[in-house]
Amino acid sequence: MTRAALVVGVIALGVALPWLVSPYVTLTLTAALALGLFALSYDLVLGVTGLVSVSHATLFGVGAYGMAIGLTRLSAPFWPSVLLGIGAAATMAWLIGFFAVRTSGPGFIIMTAIFAHAVEHIANVWTSLTGGENGIILSVSRVTLVPGLDVRFTAGSASAYYAVAVCLGLAFWLSRSIVGSRLGLILRGIKGNETRALALGYRVGVYKVAVNVIAGAIAAVGGMLYGLSQGFVSVDLLRVLLSIEVIVWTILGGPGTLLGPVLAAVLMSLGIDYLRSLTHQYLIAVGAVTLLVVLVLPDGLGSLLERVRPAREARS
Repeated sequence: MTRAALVVGVIALGVALPWLVSPYVTLTLTAALALGLFALSYDLVLGVTGLVSVSHATLFGVGAYGMAIGLTRLSAPFWPSVLLGIGAAATMAWLIGFFAVRTSGPGFIIMTAIFAHAVEHIANVWTSLTGGENGIILSVSRVTLVPGLDVRFTAGSASAYYAVAVCLGLAFWLSRSIVGSRLGLILRGIKGNETRALALGYRVGVYKVAVNVIAGAIAAVGGMLYGLSQGFVSVDLLRVLLSIEVIVWTILGGPGTLLGPVLAAVLMSLGIDYLRSLTHQYLIAVGAVTLLVVLVLPDGLGSLLERVRPAREARS
């Protein structure tokens, strides 16, 4: 009952937040939730399957660019542009996986890094398509989900915040379903002992590519929502630095916990935004907090719930 009450309280607070804070804070929260969706998708790759990829931001950005190009360059309607973004990210994820799974360990990391730098460079120089460093401005102000239900993607919009929150919830449910399925058991088996999985007859490379494609599609949704909430798509969404950040979020949150990386991404993005408004030396504080979390919670934020549950059960 305590856990249920906590969940209800968190949901109630989340629903009320846009009406309690300024539009700027709502905009910041919306972006943080989109990054949380991004971190959730990466946990399927690193936390569940044990693959260290530094090209996940590539999928995040390709999804956003695919939608933006569909809306602006191709003048396509909204939903076909969304499908274009998801399809582009899934295709890129398959392409990266196809080559990367033929290596292992450091070779896998290097292969994903090569793709990440290549896509970032293409986005920088192909200005007629991507806008280069200037990016693409999105003028989507309203999207009709069903007749009578619209989402307004204007700065600080409450409906955009709710849309991102709902998508995050659905992605979390989907990810939990995947982890609890036969596919999830195989992925965790690959992480635990890839050699044994091969000996049992599993096509490990196929499963690695599959999870990369699934995670890439989810990351693309996060990238599109981030771009829509901010009103533009830029090369910053493709940078390798963002891939490194999501690795940090996943480790701090607890690899394989799903919820932990989401919390880490949301809290860190909000904390960095707040500290940046206080001082130019905010990175020192971010580093200190990160070090403290690693020392106090070596298994990540997601381990807090696992620590509380046994203690509560022992008392009962």
